[in-house]
Amino acid sequence: MEKHLARQKNSFDFQKAIIIPKNVLAKQCNENKIINNLFITDIGYYRKALNHYAQRDNGADQHILIYCIEGKGNVTFKNTDYHIEAGNFIIIPKKTAHIYQADPSLPWTIYWFHFLGTGADQLVASLQHYKAYAGFNEERNLLFDAIYNRLERGFSRENIVSANLSLHHYIAEIIYTDKNLANDKIIAPDKVEEVIDFMRNNIEKMLSLKELALAVYLSPSYLSAIFKKKTGTSPIDYFNQLKIQKTTQYLLFTNLRINEIAQKIGIKDPYYFSRLFSSIMGTSPKQYRDNRFG
Repeated sequence: MEKHLARQKNSFDFQKAIIIPKNVLAKQCNENKIINNLFITDIGYYRKALNHYAQRDNGADQHILIYCIEGKGNVTFKNTDYHIEAGNFIIIPKKTAHIYQADPSLPWTIYWFHFLGTGADQLVASLQHYKAYAGFNEERNLLFDAIYNRLERGFSRENIVSANLSLHHYIAEIIYTDKNLANDKIIAPDKVEEVIDFMRNNIEKMLSLKELALAVYLSPSYLSAIFKKKTGTSPIDYFNQLKIQKTTQYLLFTNLRINEIAQKIGIKDPYYFSRLFSSIMGTSPKQYRDNRFG
């Protein structure tokens, strides 16, 4: 069962949508290795969408992303009710029964995508929360307009590839936005982001796990657990990666000697420094500098 209801004609202030034909998806997306891991099937924008309502008892064939910039709405799936307000996004997994609707007194304004691909499946499966706060970002809205305008000009290979590569950027900007920088709402500090900031501000030091944990008032074991869950690596390995990232900048853009650079990132032993650099970058500091690009 699938229902889309607009209880009054012209109940949206403004609406636009593009549904990409199935034959275009088959030829231009499924068979294109550049974009077939994550691609758009439908895209739209509804402003003050009074009476907006959808019920899909068998779910949609695609994952759905709804990003609300104004007003309110409600989404229900997997026995959970999600109250959506301005700044929230929600992702509904494909083949999942759901209902969503705009708030009757303060209807939502939303950007939305339906999307598919093996990478899309993995992305949705990896989400810790289907709903989160993404804040407000005018550049993000302009990116949506660029994607939409591309597709509005037709389904040439160039337009399809360009729009879908931009979709990767858009979804990353929504899902992985820096919650500490999101404006217009106060958010509890993210301890992992706090410790990364601490690392960056102390790149010239050799810090232990205990010292990193102390800086954000956590136990070392708890910091290790939440850090690895979010970043996929340990705090010390991440700190070393930041040190080597800084090293590459020194190698590319300064004439400092290699042992001087090692000192600047807090490593006194030049042999350890060289081994660490090589293990992360796959080449020695000298070779990296000799083969600098640009």
